[in-house]
Amino acid sequence: MKLFDFLSSLKCRDPNTTFRREELIKEDQNVNESPSVFTTQKNIIVNGESHFINWEKVVTFKDDQGWELPGHCYRESAAERTPTMFMAHWDVCLSSHSCYKVLLKRKLSVHFLIDNDGTIYQTMDTNHVAYHAGSRKVNNASIGVEISNAYYPKYQKNYILKGFGKRPLLEDSRVHGRTLKPHLGFYPEQIKAFKALAKSLNAVYDIPLVAPMENNQLVETIYSDAKNAKFKGVVSHYHVTKRKIDCAGLKLDEVLK
Repeated sequence: MKLFDFLSSLKCRDPNTTFRREELIKEDQNVNESPSVFTTQKNIIVNGESHFINWEKVVTFKDDQGWELPGHCYRESAAERTPTMFMAHWDVCLSSHSCYKVLLKRKLSVHFLIDNDGTIYQTMDTNHVAYHAGSRKVNNASIGVEISNAYYPKYQKNYILKGFGKRPLLEDSRVHGRTLKPHLGFYPEQIKAFKALAKSLNAVYDIPLVAPMENNQLVETIYSDAKNAKFKGVVSHYHVTKRKIDCAGLKLDEVLK
């Protein structure tokens, strides 16, 4: 199990990951790929039961068109889990389906995916432990979501050709004490979906709708309590490791207001 947790720190957000790069190339060449298919069920699956989410574009692993991760990609929890953190990632993929394929190939996992149009895909029950944070301790205490975003500005053309429109271009994102080169940000619809998911998880698990803060400012580097799985709230991946920069530029404190 520890091997899976270690591998989760190396997944598709790493610019040098072969699987991620292969999927980016494939999808970059296939501009006619269909957009997300969604239902209007307004439910997510928690410990085998349906729970309300105030969002219409939701597809769970129980749906015919859903994407279910196999059991070897995550760890089943025998007891009822009480996660305390909700962690945001970006996938450095052109679509959630590409990210899903990368997770399958690498035997990794995340509970939710948010596609370019704001469709939420649930890939596994939230009661199970996903391999997404790079730390067994943090995995045990968290629920993860991959928000689709190819990150590099050169992929802007792909989104336009597929009819999604231009992504925001972030030019002043800071993380771990440095300013990043300009990169693509999330669509407003993705932010709305993320917020709806955070609210739903708050209702189910009482995960506070707060982000790591110091001196009334969002922390933009490792946050000790998050790294040690003691924080209760919503975090980005960079809050638990200096090896990751996602989701720099996502103002969690503003999103969660």
